Amino acid sequence: MPFLLGALAFFIAEIAAFVAVGSQIGFGWDVLLLIGASLLGPFVVKRVGLAVLGRTRDRLARGEVPTREVLDGVVVLAGGLMIMVPGFISDALGLLLMIGPVRHLLIRAFGLRFGRRIQTMRTGRWTVIDIPSRDGAAAASPAAPPPPRELW
Repeated sequence: MPFLLGALAFFIAEIAAFVAVGSQIGFGWDVLLLIGASLLGPFVVKRVGLAVLGRTRDRLARGEVPTREVLDGVVVLAGGLMIMVPGFISDALGLLLMIGPVRHLLIRAFGLRFGRRIQTMRTGRWTVIDIPSRDGAAAASPAAPPPPRELW
């Protein structure tokens, strides 16, 4: 239910932004600006995405794991989807995600948030990663960690 309320609020904000911009520049220019941003967006996403792909290939060629580049790619994909959705707010947010420092700040913020929830254990040659659900995290006692789950 909270997702639907958030989506409805976002939809109302997009309409309000469309009306506000249209009252300043006129309805025709408003529609042209929306169409132009939606058509120009994929080119920006392609350029940024190819740069991320190039860095991924470089890391793989050196034998390194391209963790940062994969996360960059996911954020670029999310930004690209936001740009392709008609609306000034989604276009602005999508274009913000195409800026490297903004992307890295977002990745770092979510990484710290999820990093607190992850528990890892070494068992011989395997590393077990456990991310408890929110219900399980609330029920688990801080003194005794939950038993590891089987991978297979």
